[in-house]
Amino acid sequence: MLSNIGKIDRLIRTAVAFVIVFASIYIGGCWAILGIVILLTSIIGWCPIYALFRLSTTKEQEEIPPDTSGEHEPRRGPRRLLK
Repeated sequence: MLSNIGKIDRLIRTAVAFVIVFASIYIGGCWAILGIVILLTSIIGWCPIYALFRLSTTKEQEEIPPDTSGEHEPRRGPRRLLK
C-alpha cells in the first residue's frame, strides 16, 4: 500500500483529529469516532477516500519506465574492498 497523504496533510489531520476528540469528550456525542478515524489515516499515511478518487498529497515522483532492452546498467557506487 502506497502512501497518499503528504507531510503537511498529516500534520493538519493530526491536529484536527485531536481537536475533534477532545471537543467530543467535553460536548458529548459520537464525534470521537470521526476523530479517531482521521488520526488513524494520518498515522498510516493512507486515506481510503483519497484512494477512491485517485488523489494524493504526496510529492509526485517521475515513474521510470521498465527497461525493455535487456541490458542492465552496471551499479555505481563505492568499489572499496574491506581488508
